[in-house]
Amino acid sequence: MLASARAQRQAILDTPLAPLAQQTVALQDWEWVAKLQQAATELGADLFGITPMREEWIFEGHTVTQRWIIMIGVAHSFDAMKTAPASYAAAEVVRQYGRGSRIAKGIASLIREHGHEAQPHGGPMAGPMVLIPPALACGFGELGKHGSIINRQFGSSFRLACVLTDIPLVADRSDTFGADDFCVNCRVCVDACPPDAIFASKQLVRGAQKWYVDFDKCLPYFNEAMGCGIWCCHVSMEQAWRRIESGRKDGGTPSIEASCRK
Repeated sequence: MLASARAQRQAILDTPLAPLAQQTVALQDWEWVAKLQQAATELGADLFGITPMREEWIFEGHTVTQRWIIMIGVAHSFDAMKTAPASYAAAEVVRQYGRGSRIAKGIASLIREHGHEAQPHGGPMAGPMVLIPPALACGFGELGKHGSIINRQFGSSFRLACVLTDIPLVADRSDTFGADDFCVNCRVCVDACPPDAIFASKQLVRGAQKWYVDFDKCLPYFNEAMGCGIWCCHVSMEQAWRRIESGRKDGGTPSIEASCRK
């Protein structure tokens, strides 16, 4: 199953992009956004966002000249991921990385067919840059204590891909809905992490206080187990969040700490 998923993903990666059209089609920024968003939806994207490129997102030793990054999110199957860290869940991760790459290549090809350069990148090796910061910037969610994005709809159960381009675009806004504050008092992922890699409080990272995972502890376990069963803890977080929202609707003021322990 895992080998089959990897073979399918490799076939997607090996598929060439559309050739660059010799004639350039000029569109307004809002026209590009509408066209690309429609294409992303038709290709199967679950999340779509746009943000300007920032130098701090680029890996040392790499160069990115494009002004814009188009972010794509693809959701996992819940039934598959609840089996993590079994190989069935690992295969689902590979399948979604492949789906993200397919969508990114489809969008890049569309841009190229209009005579403009575009470069797609899919996970887990996302080319010259990190993908979580631009995903946060374009509204995919907030950074959780477990080191991944928490999205309003999908929790943390989705993967990322991107397209780099210079066509005129319009940036999306970040989305703040309370997940960061929620994580301050919740310990679901901290207590569940087998190698004890998740810090209970924010750490100073490159001059900013943020949630951070000790990857020196995380990666050995992750590699040995072919994944991590607790990164799907968005389910527990979602259940606790629903309890809090339910209490608010009933006029109560439920405890975040108590909700997280349930």
